[in-house]
Amino acid sequence: MKIILTVTLIVLLFSGLKAQNVTELQKYYSGKTNWDDQSGTLTFETSGKLVFDRQDTCFNYFWNVPPEVKKIVINKNTKVTAGFHTYADCTIEGKDRKTSIIYGTPEQSWANNRKIVAWKYSHILNHAGVLRMNNLSMIDPYSFFVRSFNQLAHLKNCDFIDYRGGHHNHSDGFAGGDGSTVDNCYFATGDDAIKLYADMTITNTTIEMVKNCVPIQLGWGNYSDGAVGNFKNLTIIGDSGRGNSDNAIISGRRGKYTVTVNIDGCNIRNRNAVLVSLWDETMTLKGEIKNAKIDVGAYSNRRTAGTDKLVVCGNKERKSKYDCK
Repeated sequence: MKIILTVTLIVLLFSGLKAQNVTELQKYYSGKTNWDDQSGTLTFETSGKLVFDRQDTCFNYFWNVPPEVKKIVINKNTKVTAGFHTYADCTIEGKDRKTSIIYGTPEQSWANNRKIVAWKYSHILNHAGVLRMNNLSMIDPYSFFVRSFNQLAHLKNCDFIDYRGGHHNHSDGFAGGDGSTVDNCYFATGDDAIKLYADMTITNTTIEMVKNCVPIQLGWGNYSDGAVGNFKNLTIIGDSGRGNSDNAIISGRRGKYTVTVNIDGCNIRNRNAVLVSLWDETMTLKGEIKNAKIDVGAYSNRRTAGTDKLVVCGNKERKSKYDCK
């Protein structure tokens, strides 16, 4: 415990922030909560909004969770308008997937409007420790839904939905460190749904391509080099996407890297999309897609950029439709 507390303190000091204890959270949250000191569990019992009183007013909506909080629980039929930044092992779970809700804002372009760095204000941001999220919905986040860059995180039975539409919401779905997992989740995000920057496993998951959504983002920089994404039972639907990235299913936007995408079992349907888009000659896509039903508008519109070594249905033939077992 002393080691965890020390590491947490160092991280907080380095980021210029201060953890708020449970009493402070309860003071500034408008709904009802319950704290169980024995188990380290904080339960949000009723809907409400968190607004701290800080010099950086953009951080007023985010709780820097102290390490004594091991679990955050959201009751059924409860909408918690608040963000959580964690610095030690923590589980965030709902009592009901559809009605236990973490909410953000109806405002479009929340981060851009304030001229702040979007990822620093991720709705859920894991700085250290293992983050687990289970059985809840996140809707219209302030910025990224869940960011656990270089840190382990596990998402299970969750919905991540941006109902606002449009660009510049920075509502990226998930970025996790090596070994992170996503299982039985649904994404309808207004930005990159899965940021494949590390070795991750994604199973039984559906991604809906709403406006500005990229299902699998390979990277905006060199940091994803060597990453391997293993997908199983992946469904991708919708009729939109990010137009200025070719409405791509798998998109490499910028950087020098080699990333591997393996998909075993998928149903991909978007006639307005392309399967692969690699923008820079310095990027390489490897991997295999098998047990697939794919129906897109074209394989790719960028045949001269990047190196595409992806094998689909046992061959390298580039088509808009595949059906193989």
